Amino acid sequence: MKMTWTEPLGLGLCRRLGVWGCLVCSAAGVCLGQQPPTSDSIPTLPETQVIGEPPAMTAPETVFAPTEDFSALPPPVFTQSTVFGTPSVRGYLAPEQTTGTLLRVPDLELPAAVGVITSDTMRDQQATRMDEVLRDVSGVSKLGDQLRPDAFVLRGFEVRSRDYRKNGLLDPTYAPRNFANVERIEILKGPSSVLYGAGQPSGTVNLITKKPLATDYHRATAQFGSFGFERYTVDTTGPIRDDESWLYRLNFSYENADTFRDYGYNERVFLAPVVTWQIDADTALTWEGEYLQDRRRFDTGVVALDGAIGRVPITNFLGEPDNDFQLFQDWRQTLFFDHRLNEIWTTRIAATTIFYYAPSFGTFPLEQQPNTTLVDRSQQSIPQFFEQYYGVTANLGGEFTTGALEHKLVLGTEQGWFISNNFTSESSIPGLQNYTIDALQPVYLNPPGLLLPAVFDATYRQNRHGFYVQDLIKLNPRWWFMAGLRYDHADVTFFRELTTFKIPTIPPTDTEQGFDRWTPRVGVLYQPLPDLLSLYGSYSRSFDPPGGGARLTDDPLLPELGEAWEVGAKYQLHRKLAAQAAWFWIQKDNYTIDTVLSTPPFFATSQVGQQTSQGAEFSLVGQITDRWSTTSNYTITDAVLRDPTNADLDDRRPRNVPRHIVNLWTRYNVVQNSDHTLGAALGMVYVDDRLASFGGDLRLPDFTRWDAAFFYTRRRWDFGLYLENLFDKAYYSGSVTDFQITPGAPFTIRGQAGVTF
Repeated sequence: MKMTWTEPLGLGLCRRLGVWGCLVCSAAGVCLGQQPPTSDSIPTLPETQVIGEPPAMTAPETVFAPTEDFSALPPPVFTQSTVFGTPSVRGYLAPEQTTGTLLRVPDLELPAAVGVITSDTMRDQQATRMDEVLRDVSGVSKLGDQLRPDAFVLRGFEVRSRDYRKNGLLDPTYAPRNFANVERIEILKGPSSVLYGAGQPSGTVNLITKKPLATDYHRATAQFGSFGFERYTVDTTGPIRDDESWLYRLNFSYENADTFRDYGYNERVFLAPVVTWQIDADTALTWEGEYLQDRRRFDTGVVALDGAIGRVPITNFLGEPDNDFQLFQDWRQTLFFDHRLNEIWTTRIAATTIFYYAPSFGTFPLEQQPNTTLVDRSQQSIPQFFEQYYGVTANLGGEFTTGALEHKLVLGTEQGWFISNNFTSESSIPGLQNYTIDALQPVYLNPPGLLLPAVFDATYRQNRHGFYVQDLIKLNPRWWFMAGLRYDHADVTFFRELTTFKIPTIPPTDTEQGFDRWTPRVGVLYQPLPDLLSLYGSYSRSFDPPGGGARLTDDPLLPELGEAWEVGAKYQLHRKLAAQAAWFWIQKDNYTIDTVLSTPPFFATSQVGQQTSQGAEFSLVGQITDRWSTTSNYTITDAVLRDPTNADLDDRRPRNVPRHIVNLWTRYNVVQNSDHTLGAALGMVYVDDRLASFGGDLRLPDFTRWDAAFFYTRRRWDFGLYLENLFDKAYYSGSVTDFQITPGAPFTIRGQAGVTF
């Protein structure tokens, strides 16, 4: 039969073949067009019977024993049981983690704080983005940077999108992460340069992906919600051959939504195949691939008029709807080679490549005209933004004894090559091109593609070579000692040039730098109550070579150097509930920040002499009873900038650092038996007031947001309903400047249906 296609190929496959059609076309990169889709081009799920996973709250086996409990499946491959293996967990509490040492270690034996966001936590909160789950880790607040959606503030310091890790490997991309293939998220508090090299002294984020299973497992979900939100996912895994020597896993998601903001939209496609070859009983080779495409409106939020927040409706879009967009594209693949040498030693070698592309066009406010509600704006086009990263790590890990001492030792090397090519920013010039808009009653000019006369070009490259060793030693049944050391050599080259009407405003400048640095880490832990209560203290340093950005002077940037002290306590109330408290003091020299300018390129990369942050945090995570679970935390932070050469910043708090943060989330299963489960959850987020910009006086007001959720599971089916901002409270979650403020969403509802088979 002849078929006539009257629409783009990708959307046609989605329409006719449902989710599987989207999966096929996304692999070819043809699902997304250049404009947000219309309502009649959204894919639909195929009609099929599906099965839900057990709820996040798991009761004792004698009370609640689902017919098929996938959490009880054996490890997918032998690597999950080696020293590098990441254990699978159910519920909110993860008693073991790998990010703190690269090896699997019980949390009660590690002299450091690690926050873990499990898959059940993400599922219960129906989270699809980083800023929706970071509430579950103490000390985190949102940044609100349109160009860096995943950037946030941890313990008073900004953690950039480039500071992330995935499966322990550097993940330097601005693209917003997708959770479709994420098993858990681990956040190691404090400097981590010993193991991971560059990073912030406040902590490191590590996303751990789902691995192939040796038993067939298939799951599909559909989500629908406010503002036209739709999301579909498929997760399928199992053996390729009967002898289970070849395993696969495939995760796919498609998302399409408008937003509460005028003219807002977001469309995302994600595909992540994984193949494992179990070569023999002690050797495995795993390939992981990822493709992400995320297209959204470029939107810098609302502005403060006359130095006050709240006059501009949170829905008002102050850009240009016909022109403004953002596109994120990621292609990555990683190869893991795991080999168990003997009963003591295991080696893991990994190589990764990442290609990142992010063109955009944005219209954004700069300043308010006096005694009016008019705001002057500028336009910026980034037609070229290509980045590449190539990384190789080789680790040797072992568990052994020397006399009465028990060791968990890792030694390894990390080689990385980062290339940021052809960053080109074309900008309008305020005063020569008029882009004024009324913030209260916006009328859009939608100017055609006019000449943008100011052009900023930059190319940045960093080659880094690191070598490290760390040992966690059990001295006796009550005492542990940890010591680590890393050596790094980094070479940096940075070229930049700014021209106006092709006349050099900043002449071509080329900077070449080389650095050699040693970074230590030591910690001690004491258990006055073995396997119940741990008291620990630690000291560590960090080293981060200078990055690129818009450095508009001849002076090269200096490396960021940090150090931190931390003392804490961990208490295992019972097998599935843990409490943790910590006090921290962190200092970073040569703090790199981007300040906003009123002339092209509209931001400049500079450095503050020093930032210090100190505070305390508390968390309670796990099951209080068989039916009642929680993940809750509180943090108090006191952060200050020190720079006698800059009166605007000296002795001031950094932006977006609240003094108090409170998160409460608790779930209770009203009905819980072998046939079905019915539960409900209540959540609360409180964020104290904080400065909106570096050097400014405007403060974002404090806010309290209440959320709720309902859950129902019946055999293979599961359903969820998530209600965010129950009382429809207006609030502001983050900011970059007084004229780029991110409002929080009003009352939002999301529903999900899931099926496992």
